Amino acid sequence: MTQPTFALRGDGTVEGSSEVASDSGESPPFGPFFLDEYPRLVAMVHALSGDRGHAEDVAQEALLRAYRQWGVVGAYDRPGAWSRRVALNLATSARRRRRSEHRAVIRLALRPEPTPADPVADPVVSADVWAVVRTLPRQQAAALVLYYLADESVADLAVSLDCAPGTAKAHLHQARAALAARLGTDTEEQP
Repeated sequence: MTQPTFALRGDGTVEGSSEVASDSGESPPFGPFFLDEYPRLVAMVHALSGDRGHAEDVAQEALLRAYRQWGVVGAYDRPGAWSRRVALNLATSARRRRRSEHRAVIRLALRPEPTPADPVADPVVSADVWAVVRTLPRQQAAALVLYYLADESVADLAVSLDCAPGTAKAHLHQARAALAARLGTDTEEQP
């Protein structure tokens, strides 16, 4: 199949050649289909979205999908109906995605700002403690963070660290001991 020769001009019009050969004798050439269908798709999606640039992107994507499957789509009784359905699906998916993103932004904006903890009252969140935690081996540091900040049990810790529960318990024990030694404190083991 020879490549179609068409281009989109800056003013949104389509310029092209209809001298495109098809894969088989059954499908009409793609070039005339593109030239006929592109403005319709743009108008349809623009009416739905109110955004001409988005409409052009959706129309191009729908027609690209038609082109990639032209051997099948071109043999349909109404290939334009297929491309309109694809364009509608793409526009609907984009609208849902934008709506979900908008709701997420609103949720984040409404979330209360965390208040910084008092390092004296809560030594676990002290900057000095976390500086020492970052010097520990990776698995030990992860064990401390997951156990104390994420409130994971030893079983959950094992899953997160991808190790046996006994190994997770050992990482946690070694991390506590190393932390106590480096901070010069005597910590009592927790079960």
